[in-house]
Order: sequence, then structure tokens, then C-alpha cells
Amino acid sequence: MTPNSVGPMLSRCALALLAVLPFARGWAGAPAPAAGDTIKLEEFSVSAGRASGYRAQSAITATGFGANILNVPVTINVLTGEFVADLGANLQSEVLRYVPGIITSPNYESQMIIRGFNGLQAYRNGQYRRQLYSTWGMDRIEVIKGSSSIFFGLVRPGGVVNYITKKPEFKTTGGDARVSFGSWDFRKAELNYNYGGESVAVRFGAGGIDAGGWRNDDFKKEHYLGGSLAVKVLKDGLLTVDLETVRRTNQDRESAAVLRSNSRYLGNAAAIPGGLAPRAWLNANGQASAATFDIFAPVFGGNDPYGRKVTMGQGTYSFYQSYTADLEYTQRIGSSLVYQLQGNFAIDDFEILRSIGGDQEPFADGTVRFRFGNFANYRDSYNFDNKFTYRFALADTSHTLALGQESQRVNQDTPGWFDTLSRFQDGRYGAFAVWNPRTQPLRNAPAERAASAETWNIMRRRAEKLLGYYVGLQSELLGGRLRTIIGTRRNEYERKTYYERSVTNGEVATPKAKANTPLYGALVKLTNDLSAFATYSESLEPQLGADADGKGLQPVVGKGYDIGLKSAVLNGQLAGSISFYGVKRENISSRDSAREVSTARQPWFIYGDAEESQGIEVDFSYNPASNWQVLVGYSHMTKARTVASTVPARVGLPLAAVPRDLLQLWTKYDFRTGPLNGWSLGGGLRDSSSARFAADPNVSARMPAYTTLDLMLQHRFKLGGRNMVAQLNARNLTDKEYRESGFAAFGDPRNFLLSLTTKF
Repeated sequence: MTPNSVGPMLSRCALALLAVLPFARGWAGAPAPAAGDTIKLEEFSVSAGRASGYRAQSAITATGFGANILNVPVTINVLTGEFVADLGANLQSEVLRYVPGIITSPNYESQMIIRGFNGLQAYRNGQYRRQLYSTWGMDRIEVIKGSSSIFFGLVRPGGVVNYITKKPEFKTTGGDARVSFGSWDFRKAELNYNYGGESVAVRFGAGGIDAGGWRNDDFKKEHYLGGSLAVKVLKDGLLTVDLETVRRTNQDRESAAVLRSNSRYLGNAAAIPGGLAPRAWLNANGQASAATFDIFAPVFGGNDPYGRKVTMGQGTYSFYQSYTADLEYTQRIGSSLVYQLQGNFAIDDFEILRSIGGDQEPFADGTVRFRFGNFANYRDSYNFDNKFTYRFALADTSHTLALGQESQRVNQDTPGWFDTLSRFQDGRYGAFAVWNPRTQPLRNAPAERAASAETWNIMRRRAEKLLGYYVGLQSELLGGRLRTIIGTRRNEYERKTYYERSVTNGEVATPKAKANTPLYGALVKLTNDLSAFATYSESLEPQLGADADGKGLQPVVGKGYDIGLKSAVLNGQLAGSISFYGVKRENISSRDSAREVSTARQPWFIYGDAEESQGIEVDFSYNPASNWQVLVGYSHMTKARTVASTVPARVGLPLAAVPRDLLQLWTKYDFRTGPLNGWSLGGGLRDSSSARFAADPNVSARMPAYTTLDLMLQHRFKLGGRNMVAQLNARNLTDKEYRESGFAAFGDPRNFLLSLTTKF
């Protein structure tokens, strides 16, 4: 029996089981669920209040309701609100850097690489979002490794990230305020307030950032406004409404120079007179087999006034504004059945003006060919989910059944221009210009944009539709010594494209993607403190792109497994997991850089790749004492490469920007007695091995290994009878110059952040 045949069979069996469940209590010898099996509403809204410092006892993302992490056969990492505050993190990517198996980008906060695979894998309160946010109003981050294919539809098999916002609390009134000042004129203020009565609770949050940056012309202005309302309705019912808007304008950090060249070409006196690009010169000089780019180019030189701070142009910017409305209604029906309704509406307005493509490839004399372009994307999305959760007992076993439906619609409107060949261009293909950073000032992006052929005279709409139906059964057997999770999800996805006028390169309709994605997992308690677990899952993900002629991309199918141990030894002081995993993605489309260079058009793709990753991940929290916390994360890749391709030269290529080894460590010690009473000292390090820049035969450049060190100093005191916390964060204390992520972006140099927090 194959997994593909198991999925439909499991769906039918689960539906049949649901039909007979109301009569289960009438079975001879089948007792009613014990009092401990009664469903509680708070299980469906886990907050960081259940965490003890950095360690969270439970998570909601993997199962749909609050479950003890040590009892779920899934690899789960949770980063609590206290950890986020101690890091002084302003971006979620700064927090995720401390999760084993995750690579983030210093330049592009929405980019994550999980277990070797890149993509936008972010959820907000369980609803898919295309962008990662700052840490405004954030309660915790939960990272689920593997595809989580029951409760999430179109996901990458490496894992998903779900950040959970702060919820209103009943019978509690008060708030907190925090102001921060840091390097490069960084200023931030944030306010949160909660008013909770017996049956109505309200939370309000607001904040803003005004900052410069270490690159040329860097700036960031951001505003946040959010709030939520919780109302107890009917009997055992809870209605929650969450509203949020974030507005950001900043120097687009993606336009920072990521320059690459060939060591035999750059600075070669013989290559300079011809003015040929690297590939053309190598081919003409008997080096057709050499990689187009094998080094990061030291274009600017030691005495260059720009160095790594260059952004390729004044006036580049990124504008982003979002509006989000979440509605959730949870109703308990009796002691064993709960109904959940979730709705989400979001608008994302995104626009960029930056240098494009050619800025990465200098000529032999150090001049840089580049082009400026606009890119805009206006997106609105609608999600509507229904779920029933039923808990029951059969003989000496207990079970929780989840049956749900998800529908999602996403519209993306992209303005572009209509070129002389009646093709739609999406604003990223302005005219080429040549710049010599040694002798010329920075280019002016608005002026370059005005001189380009872009006229913004056509609009393209991509309309996506997702339907999902899922069933999952979690069971406790043998007195709780064996815990299983089994389920399947039916995914149906389609996308259509519309233009305001006829175009010659219109997108071919994306094929409808339909698949059943099963998940099977089991956890066995070897002792009271040690468990072994194994999980297998499959996934489906559309590739939301098209080539220069409008040919759409086929969906990707994936599968993965986890085998590992979970423990809570030393009376719970040492808790965590070790997991061995394998992930494979097939039917991948990869950029064809050689064809893009030869045709001066992009994008082009190579179709039919398959990629695979395998490795080990270790994640532990250790409390040597009640006032001392330690977090340790380690990941080691045993395989991360392309295993099949229609282009033989691609087989065996390492996955892009994935280091073989990555170690994360963070610790904090609170002084509670003696002359240092009220002080805390903390710090962390990240140690990464080297990584190949891109999974491309034409790019063999590697990013070097690096180690960064962060420190934190905290002081708790009273001022005017009010509790205060002063905190100093020193990041990249040794001022290490390093690159990471698929952009090979430079990480931030040494910087400092001073914060003052109070509760009221």
C-alpha cells in the first residue's frame, strides 16, 4: 500500500469514525471520558504566560490546540516573549537566528531557509502571510519542523514559522512601555495596554521606529498600531477580533552591493580593453568550462570611500503597508466537542525602487553595469476556516479528532509597462547604465527610473484560490506510553492571470494542483523523562512565477521524515530534542542564469530539478539553577544538494547558502543576592561554517565561515515607586565582517541598543 493510496482511505475511515462518535459512549465497556479529558477553551489560545522564562511547555501550531511539546511526535521550537525582549530584537529574523536549522537574511527579512529550503513560510496566528514583520505585539514564535501537512496546506517540507500575537487577558488591567536608543540614530518606542473585565477584555498596542543605518543613505521609518477584543459569549464561547496595521519606509537593503566576478577576469589588464562581460571574455579566451563567478569581487579597494556600505544609488527605497483583521470564534459544545471559526482579511501594499541584477557583476576594470527598476505588488487575501475538535475515550485509550476546512483567496495586482514588442514588463527591467564606483558619485535612483522606458501603463492580476479539507486523529494508548498522530489533507490550488490589455507574453494558466498530503507520527515514552518519536509527512507547494515568455511553473511535491528523542531530565531542568531528518522536494524550477545572460531577458528557468537535505538538529534548554537559563541549538547537514536535473551539470550541486554546521548558544544569569542583586548578564554566539553562495554551476563563490558574539546587560530597579528595567544589548561585539543567506548579504557591524522598560 502506497502513501498516495493511504490518504484517501484514511479520509474515508476518519469520516466514518466521526459519524459513529456520538454513539461511542453507548458501547459496552466503554467509559465516558475522564475529567482530565474535558476540553478547555484556553487550550486553543496558548500564550507565553504558560512559559517559564525561555522555555515553553506547550505549543499550538503543530496540533491546532495546546499540547505538551514533549508529548507531540513533531520537532517543535518555541521562542518566548521573554527571549525576544532579552535579545532586544526588532525583526523576527533576529530571533529566528537562534533556531537550529534556520538561516535568515540580513537584507531581506522575509527570506528564511529551513533545513536547506528557501521561501516565505511565515504564518500569523495560524494564517499564511507573505511577509515577516517586526516584533510588534508579538507573544511568541513557534517553529514546526517538517511539513505540518494536516493543519497547513501549501507549505515547504522544511517547516513553517507561526508567530502569535498578544491576546487580551480577562481580569487583568495594566500595560508596559519601552523606549530604545541605539547605533546609527536608532530610536524606537512601544506601548501595550490591557484592560480585562469578567467577560470583556481589550488589548491596545502602538509603536514607532525612526532610524538611520550603517550603509550609505540608510534610513527606516516604521509605525505600528494594533488592538484586539475578546468577548465571552453564550455559554463556553469566546469571540476574538484582532486588528493591526504596519507602515514602513526604508532604504531598500536589497540594493546593497553583492558583487561577484571571476578571479582570472577582474583586474586582468588583458581583459579590460575589450569591455566584455565575464562570461563572454572567458568563452573567448579558452575558458568556457570555468565558472562565470568564482569570487566575491573586491571592486572598491581598501581606500574606497564606500566599501561594503555601498547601496548602488541614492533614492532607493522600499515601502510596505499592511492591514490585517483576524476574527476567531471558539465554542465548546458539551465537555468533549469544540467548534472553531477563523477568518482573516489582509491587505499588503509593497513597492520598491532599487538597482536590479546587473549590479552584481562588475567588468574587469571595476565598472559596474546595472539597471534601476520599480517593483510593486498590491495584495489582498481572504481566509475562512472551520474546524471541529472532538475528544473521546475508548476502553483505556483517549483520542482527539480534528476535522476541518480551509479556503483562501489571494489577489496580487502588479503594475507594469507595455514594451514595443507588446510584452508585459513588471517594472524590474529598466535601461542599463554603467557606473565606476572609484571615480563617480553614487547614482540617483529616481533619475535613473525617470530615464527608463517604464511607463506604468498596464496592470496584471494574479488570482489564487486554495481549498483544503483535513482530518487528524491524535491518540494516547497503553496508559499514555504511546502517543500517535495520523491524518491527511486534501489540497486543491489554482491560479489565473488577467491583463488590462492583450500581451504577447501572457502567463500560461498555472496547472491546478491537487494532492493528498498525509502525516503519520508516533511517540513512545521509554521512561518518564525520555521519549522516542518518528514522523513522516508529504507536502504540496505551488511555484508562483512565470518565465519571460509567460510559461507558468508546475507545483512542487515534497516529503520528509523525522526520527529522534525528546527528554526532560534532571527534574525537568534539561529539556529538548535531538532529531534526524530527511527532506526531498521534486519538480523544482531553478533560474537559468546562463540563458538570462545570453538573451538579456529574465527570468528563464531550468525545469524538473529535485533537491534533498538530510541532517541532525539539537535543541535544548537547560536551567542549572532557577536564576540561570541556557539555550543550545546545533544543526549538521549530512546532505544538501540537487539530486536530479534535466541539466546534468546541476546534479550534485550544494543547496544555496546552507552551511554544513551551525551552532547557536544563548545564556542569561540573574543575580538575586549580594551586591549585584537586580542585575542580569546574558549573551550568545552563532558559529557558522562556510557555505556556497548559489546553487548554480556558473557561481562557485563561497561565503566564509564566521562567528558572531552578542552580549546583554540588564538592571532591575525602582524609580518613583515604579518597577523599571534598563537593558544594554551589544551585537556583533567583535565587529566580525560576514555574509549569509542566498543574497550573500553583509551582516550588520558592531552596534549597541539601550532600552528602558516599565510596567504599569
